[in-house]
Amino acid sequence: MQRLFSRSWVVASVSFVVALGVPPGSADAQLQPNPQTYLAAPYNWAFRDRFPNVDALFNAFDYGHAILYETLWRQPNAPASVLDTTRFQFITRKLLRNPPNVPLDESAIGPNWVKLAPEVAQMFEWAHLFHRQVYDVWSDDRLSPAQKDVQVARLMRYYDSRDDLAFSSKPKSMNLMEGQPYSLAFRKRFPKFNGLIWSYHWLQMTLYDALLASSSPAERKENVSAVVARFWSLIDSAPASLPSVMPQSAAIAPRFTARYPEAAIIFDNLHSLHDVVSDILADTTVPRGAKRRMILEAAARYRDSTSSITSLEEWKSMAESMGVANMGGVAPVTGGNER
Repeated sequence: MQRLFSRSWVVASVSFVVALGVPPGSADAQLQPNPQTYLAAPYNWAFRDRFPNVDALFNAFDYGHAILYETLWRQPNAPASVLDTTRFQFITRKLLRNPPNVPLDESAIGPNWVKLAPEVAQMFEWAHLFHRQVYDVWSDDRLSPAQKDVQVARLMRYYDSRDDLAFSSKPKSMNLMEGQPYSLAFRKRFPKFNGLIWSYHWLQMTLYDALLASSSPAERKENVSAVVARFWSLIDSAPASLPSVMPQSAAIAPRFTARYPEAAIIFDNLHSLHDVVSDILADTTVPRGAKRRMILEAAARYRDSTSSITSLEEWKSMAESMGVANMGGVAPVTGGNER
């Protein structure tokens, strides 16, 4: 298997973090290669090879999530300006414009967050690996659509093999994210940064439709460029244009959802848990000593396939009722699905 992390990768990550002025401090003990690895396959890195600038954006997204959790944990009473002004401006004006070309070590950026809930940090990383390998499959022009389906199924089995980390492929009701005592705490305190995180999720899902709708490498490049251009339009006219509700795969990435519903559900559950963790950390009424327990309890519910389950039809209907325009819009792509 190809190892996701290497010594040079860690050094690059630390160098980038130091350049940002984020003190590694107690993160030193965390800077160890993560045992999680890509599934060995000839298509690995295909997306990075063909779309390096977009791939680099994912590294910036990882920074955004990590610094968010680190800030909420280290500064529980932080004023809105810390995230909605200072961090928001740095990310949108500098980091996203010049993203790092290597993945970043979350434990260097958010050492205290990773120490608080390493199990959940690993859940996020495992799902992000799955994300990236599915992009790779659909970026490899050597594979036919039928062969791509076979490889995505293989990736699903590999992902599910880690039942301690894998999100459920059963759709969860919105009550799990929005009906808890701590729900909505983050978006109420930091609405701009919340919209920024949702714009990340919008791009991650609409990219799939850009890849699936393309019948040639040239069309694929055009579709990816169109989706990225739409992402920049969301950022450039922020906050008014940022998603006002969490993007749902069934609404913004209908091609991908129809072809791989279980994967789409996994990614929706991933994005929901991101919001839940933000809410728990941002809710000042949740005792500091209870936050780890509550985060782990929420994560367990997103892994199991029994709690807060809704039907596939209800999941799709819920996405439609929330309004695709409120989520950033459907993927702006042309062409028919590859068969």
